Amino acid sequence: MELKQAMEAATADLDVRPGFVGDVMTGARRRHTRRLVAVTAAVALLAGVTTGVLVTRSSEPVTPASSDARFTRPTSGDLAGDTQFIEQTRAAWANKTVGWGPYDNVTDFTAQSNVFWAGNTPSGPAALVVQGVMVRDNAVPQVAVGLVAGGAVVERELVSGEQRGLFQFGADSSTYVALSLGKRIYLSQDPVRGQDNRLTRQWRELERGEFGVAVVHAPPQSKPVFVRADSPPAPDVFAVNPVRTKADLGLGKAFTPRTGLGWTGDQCKKVTAPRNLHSPAQAQSEMQARAYVDFLVSRDSLGSWVACTWTPDGRYALAFEAFGQVYGALYTADGDFSAAIIGGPAVKGTVAPVRLALPDSQGTMVADFGALVGPEQRPDFWLAPAGTKEVTIVRGDSSTVVPL
Repeated sequence: MELKQAMEAATADLDVRPGFVGDVMTGARRRHTRRLVAVTAAVALLAGVTTGVLVTRSSEPVTPASSDARFTRPTSGDLAGDTQFIEQTRAAWANKTVGWGPYDNVTDFTAQSNVFWAGNTPSGPAALVVQGVMVRDNAVPQVAVGLVAGGAVVERELVSGEQRGLFQFGADSSTYVALSLGKRIYLSQDPVRGQDNRLTRQWRELERGEFGVAVVHAPPQSKPVFVRADSPPAPDVFAVNPVRTKADLGLGKAFTPRTGLGWTGDQCKKVTAPRNLHSPAQAQSEMQARAYVDFLVSRDSLGSWVACTWTPDGRYALAFEAFGQVYGALYTADGDFSAAIIGGPAVKGTVAPVRLALPDSQGTMVADFGALVGPEQRPDFWLAPAGTKEVTIVRGDSSTVVPL
């Protein structure tokens, strides 16, 4: 545990994907396990020589011990009768080198696959395939599900725990194939922000077909959100876990570039927070629960910086970035939510892109990470008093005056 904590501290300022430290630790444990297995196998082999027992690889079929009907049912979908397309799909799926994540560790890919759905989509013909596979350090066959389109494997999901079952593809990444997995599946697009600054979303149930496969066109700019449930969320409910794609989760990449402003830093560490406010993430979650912040579908929905200060009237102010926009939250000294502030767009490359005017004449939060801000040239952040008309930003040898 001490080693993991040390690694987490060492990588705190690095742009690593979620779970990176855990995967490293798991890999270390697996290497230790493999050494033990190798020693055990060697002992067993020696025993086999002296007793006439030969250690060989099991010839049992790689079939997951489950009632998953996708392994045996005939192909469904409007292309189920297209035998040429089905054979092309099988041939593409047989290329075992593509479509896996870097940590899937598949060791046996010899079992029979089954094309359980084939159909037309807005991005052309596509098919869903299932297969039993073996993975390293696991004696139990696992389930692999994937999408084939355009003559190639788009993605494979090695099911571990809860299945994602949402595949995104096409030239503009606007086509989705979704598995209902025994539930109804709902889609919402184009959230609306009301005069009270709160968001609402309308939901529609997707047609799932006979075997629970839904196909839909949803351009990224429409901010699509999928939810798998027995009933749709209320229009003003945003604290529901959405269904995420592989790209949303950042899978397949250990390091990804920062989006939005690209800043990294926690300026709040310099400020004592209210006793009941445990972290900036808590404030961001409360903003979402109150419908001020949209569904956090993609791992890069939130920026990687936060700034905090106490206001003249004794409240705690926090600024952060989400979906390319600046947000703020005010809390009382006891840590009770007081107000939400919706700022302007977070435009990378501009001087002082964060200029968040606080209500009740409490000033303006000005941030430019990596620069000196205000008359006292404070690093990264300054709370400009109410009535301040402009602020000077110093970066390197140059200074710029920006209006507030």
